[in-house]
Amino acid sequence: MSEASLNLSRRKFMLVSSAAIAAPFVMNMAGLVPDAKGAEGKVTYVIDATCIGCHYCFNECPQKAISWGDDKYEIDQKKCIQCGTCASVCNISAAHAVSASDKK
Repeated sequence: MSEASLNLSRRKFMLVSSAAIAAPFVMNMAGLVPDAKGAEGKVTYVIDATCIGCHYCFNECPQKAISWGDDKYEIDQKKCIQCGTCASVCNISAAHAVSASDKK
């Protein structure tokens, strides 16, 4: 491969790499990427009154965001990372996902 074609290949690579890196920033500034905080499809996890206190969600939560409340386990939304582990280990589906549109 000649030096001239090698330089051309390097320039093409730099151009494509720069575009790939800059694309998300440009799309966000143009308003084409929704803000995660304002997204309508945002999901939060809750534990409802059917909780029997089996401890599975409490033991498996990677952030230790679940604690015992008055009569059931409760999720601290400030600590929760919305991973869904609590819902996946809950045998009676007391821990489940609630979308932003369901809350309204």
